[in-house]
Amino acid sequence: MIPSRLYRFALVTHSIEVIEAVRKCIDTEIEKLETELVDLDKALPTAQRLLKEGHEVILGHGGTGATIAQNLGQQVVYIPTTMLEILNAFMKAREISDRIAITSFAGTRDGTHLLQELLNLKIREIVYRTSSELEQGIHAALMDGFRVIVGGGVSRGLVPDGRGQVIIIEPNPKLINQALIQARAIAASRRREAESSEQFKTILQVIGDGLVGVDNYGRLNFFNPAAEEILKTDLTVVKGQSLSRVSQDLGLIDVLAGGKTQIDEIRKINGKDLVVNSLPINIGGRIRGAVALFREAHAIHNIDRKLKERLYLRGFVARYTERDIKGKSANLQELLQKTKKYARVDATVLIQGETGTGKEVLASTIHHLSDRRDKPFVAFNCSAIPENLLETELFGYEEGAFTGAKKGGKIGLFELAHQGTIFLDEIADISAAMQLRLLRVLEAREVMRVGGDRILPVDVRIIASAHRDIRQDVQEDRFRPDLYFRLSVLRLNIPPLRERPEDILVIAEEALRRHGVDIGCLSSSMQEMLLSYDWPGNIRELLSVLESYRILAEGGGCDERIFGQIMKEIRWGDGSTEISTPSKGSVGPAPLRQHLEAFERNLITQTLKDCGYNRKLAAKTLGISLSTLWRKLTPDLQEDR
Repeated sequence: MIPSRLYRFALVTHSIEVIEAVRKCIDTEIEKLETELVDLDKALPTAQRLLKEGHEVILGHGGTGATIAQNLGQQVVYIPTTMLEILNAFMKAREISDRIAITSFAGTRDGTHLLQELLNLKIREIVYRTSSELEQGIHAALMDGFRVIVGGGVSRGLVPDGRGQVIIIEPNPKLINQALIQARAIAASRRREAESSEQFKTILQVIGDGLVGVDNYGRLNFFNPAAEEILKTDLTVVKGQSLSRVSQDLGLIDVLAGGKTQIDEIRKINGKDLVVNSLPINIGGRIRGAVALFREAHAIHNIDRKLKERLYLRGFVARYTERDIKGKSANLQELLQKTKKYARVDATVLIQGETGTGKEVLASTIHHLSDRRDKPFVAFNCSAIPENLLETELFGYEEGAFTGAKKGGKIGLFELAHQGTIFLDEIADISAAMQLRLLRVLEAREVMRVGGDRILPVDVRIIASAHRDIRQDVQEDRFRPDLYFRLSVLRLNIPPLRERPEDILVIAEEALRRHGVDIGCLSSSMQEMLLSYDWPGNIRELLSVLESYRILAEGGGCDERIFGQIMKEIRWGDGSTEISTPSKGSVGPAPLRQHLEAFERNLITQTLKDCGYNRKLAAKTLGISLSTLWRKLTPDLQEDR
């Protein structure tokens, strides 16, 4: 594989012959070679300089190569000299003289005596380690009558002209190629190591958590800037120290001793609560070190907050504001003034009002006017789901809490509403057991997931609502009085539409305007019909009537016949059987509550009959939940039909 850039090799040698031999083997598409012709004493500093300049591997041969390899180790590839190259040199030398001296760096060469006998030569070895030793050895050999010196290029400069000749031992091309293959492998490996090292350094630099590592003796051997920032300690001072205070405080010594991972350990270091995860470094079944990853506890809370903000952006927002509350009646204006005052504080609010009066609109308005406006608004109808699922929806559950539980568990609505507002609609419908759990949340602002063992603090404002007066449920022991008093710190009662008739046309005008229809599509007679009806379904019923009329009266014209038929249907059910609807002047001596309850029973009975006693369809038609319908049914209607 051709590297992305040419390898940079340097050949440090004492011989021009070696340079020429190596250049013949270089692949210029893979590597670039720089050469330095040096004396023995200058070989090492020259090689060190070349490495600093960016050369990846130093090639060497003979005594200079051996000197460099002994001092620089893995960054040097030595081109060896075999007996074959020596034999070739001796064959050339024998043509000049039968008395031959051969230079040997740091020790005698194997096989020299054998060559002496085979070639019938007189051979002397000049063993040296320094230039001066080599010079002395060559001078002595010349004085003793040896006229040919076999060795490297260094020897050439030490033999005076006319005193003798030097035969250079030239490297074998095969050995040069093997050396180049080794050099490429070393360079590629060093590049990978450098790349991994830079990646690791970059990770250490950018990671937000503190990271500290120790060896198997507990000595600090790496850390990142975040670790110093969190610990407020100059870790370079303790780097390399055995059993340092930092290693002990982070629990790394315990991990080394026990070999077990420690997850989410809370440790107080330098006055800070840190969440620490420590694990051993296991190599070949032996503990070779340990690593600790840690951050300040408040940072965990910030992440949790950001997660909840992301969930908030997915839809947990207050859809209604003060602008969505329409009306000019005095009692509605008084309600709005009280709502604005309540929005400024964090106390729990209980909203009471008949079905369809806009309890969620008012709760949403409180949130929008409060300091929590930019945080989640979680609305939940307590009567909308079965009792056995209510607990998991509100409080969440841990993984494995029950059969079918999601992997990783589920976050509850109270947690999702953290730092925001949770609106619990139809709070009067929850069971006694759920009332007790909710009381705990109100008192301690803490929740525990189903199947969990941890208390989770929640900062949440609670707004509850009910369509009936909960005080009567308290008197009849259907609702805990302590929970009621906790919920009703602040109370808001939404007046029904029949108590503020001056708002009917205001609401109707706004509803039609949203669909591009002018209030002029309602004649004075039609408006009188709206004002003469008591609207037991309140705003929701009024909007339904207007929507029906808008659809049936195509083109937005004024059609009193269609409108009258719609009003007749809501007054008389299916148009033939009268439903006793309280109207102006028809309320007798019985209390208003009794008239409303009678109307509600008749309306439910007639709707069930119209729906073939299909309770699910009837509940949908009435705009209430199935559980609410069941609660309102008389015993005879609760039986299966």
